This record gives sequence, structure tokens and C-alpha cells, in this order.
Amino acid sequence: MHYLDTSVLLVYTLAQALEKDRYMHVSRLFELVNAGKIKAITSFYALHELFIIAIQNAPDLETGSKFGKEALNKILETEVILAPLLNREDRILHAQKFSSLNDASDIPHAISAIVYNCKDIVAYDNHFRDIADVIPYLTPENVIK
Repeated sequence: MHYLDTSVLLVYTLAQALEKDRYMHVSRLFELVNAGKIKAITSFYALHELFIIAIQNAPDLETGSKFGKEALNKILETEVILAPLLNREDRILHAQKFSSLNDASDIPHAISAIVYNCKDIVAYDNHFRDIADVIPYLTPENVIK
């Protein structure tokens, strides 16, 4: 199973017009997930970040909320498995494995990938390479080959 980071969800929903080349690959990834050929999981962390990005890039809260809800609905309509927020014990148990991540906001994604037995993290965030010794990092292009 592959863990899908927020950067992949962002391309699939809110940034498809800005990221046309990436969208082509991400869209194919979701086609494979929806067809049952690839198993993928994401977390409430990723959904929350996606919603925040929509609000931060909109002219006002009402517009951002509308775009955010549309993005969440698009993800929720797929066959991607949704993982809950981590419990305290899992956060404490696994946090040290990912201390080399230079973006602390990505630690919950890495821990979720480990807790839910994912074989890799699929993202467009190169800093996940810093933890490749714990869990491999792939881009959607790598997965759909």
C-alpha cells in the first residue's frame, strides 16, 4: 500500500491547472487506485492540510471553504483508504525515526505511513528523501510505471 502525501492530493484537486504535467501522472495514479490495481491510503492530516491550502489561497474564507470542500469531496469519492489521526502512543513511539525531516509538519505523514504498513510515501516533497532509510519516497511517476 502507498501513502499519499498532501502534495499529491493538491495536484489532483486544487492545482491541476497549475501543475498540468504532474496532474497527468497523478490522475493516472488515481485511476489505478479507483480500478483496484493499486492500494493507497492518506490521512486526516493530508485532508486538513489540503483544506488549509484552499483557504489560504482564496480571497476570503467563504470562497476558500467552498474550494476546500470541493477538494475534499473529490478525494473522498475515490477508493483511497482514509486513516485517522494518530494516537499519542504511536506519535511518541515513532517520532524519533523521523527527526531528520526538515519539515516537522510532515512527521505525522511519515508516522502514519509506518503505522499503516505502507511500503512508501508518494509525494512531490523531496525532503522525504531524508527518511528514505526508514520508508522509501516515490513520486506518482515512479508508482505508475
